[in-house]
Amino acid sequence: MSKTTIINWFILLVLSLMWGSSFILMKKSLLVFNYIEVGFLRLIIAFLILFPLLPRSLKRVKKNQITSLLIVSLIGTVIPAILFAKSQVFLDSSFAGMLNALTPIFTLIIGIVFFNIKKWNTKSILGIVIGLIGTYILLAPATMGNNNILYSLLIIFATICYAISINTIKNKLESLNSLDIAVISSFFSSIIPIVYMGNNNPNELINKIYLHFDHFIYLLILGLVCTSLAIILFNVLIKRCSALFASTTTYLIPIFAIMWGTIDSEIIDFHEVIGIAVILAGVFIMNYKRV
Repeated sequence: MSKTTIINWFILLVLSLMWGSSFILMKKSLLVFNYIEVGFLRLIIAFLILFPLLPRSLKRVKKNQITSLLIVSLIGTVIPAILFAKSQVFLDSSFAGMLNALTPIFTLIIGIVFFNIKKWNTKSILGIVIGLIGTYILLAPATMGNNNILYSLLIIFATICYAISINTIKNKLESLNSLDIAVISSFFSSIIPIVYMGNNNPNELINKIYLHFDHFIYLLILGLVCTSLAIILFNVLIKRCSALFASTTTYLIPIFAIMWGTIDSEIIDFHEVIGIAVILAGVFIMNYKRV
């Protein structure tokens, strides 16, 4: 195994740990803050960390890259942040982490359909079909209420957003370095949250943070480590390898999500274990040559 491959897998492991831990951090934050506050505060915190680098990064951006950066920011960051926070009001953190494993499947589908990536072959079709079967098993309609199905669909939609963002970075922002993408997309992603928070009783929010600072620490970790630092590492990974390989952080994300969920006394049903195993089998088949 080459040095480059080892580095790529190390980044993949660290990134998976960060994102796999984000679900339990959201769960703990939601004990005090509502889902809008959790989704928006993590983005604002992430931007504040990266803000000192903004002037330099803005100078490197070309006009024809702005639209792509807006796509990465709005579709790939803001929308998923809200959808995951909203869904975890009703779903266990471990279950949310399992559904996140659909990202590579949608990355491939969107890459083929919208970005003209020519990887449509027997393995990719088989992997997609297996992944969808795994999703059906994971959702287990016979055992889930309508609300749980609805909020599970929110997470699935969020993974589609991630897939759009991954393909956009790989195919439209190749000439922009990873740090600049992270800084500028974080800047764009913070605009809506800052405006919203500034116009919705900010004094009450500040008081809530003061009274429940122990839970705000979860949000600080979520914004600093699992958002700003993770975005940088993810963009580095996409630059170093294929978009599909980068999206396979989801091999390990469910493992870390399940680990934290188990520590927090969440119950993992047998059909959920089977479902995530089938999904990951589909992802593995799609990405076999890369692995």
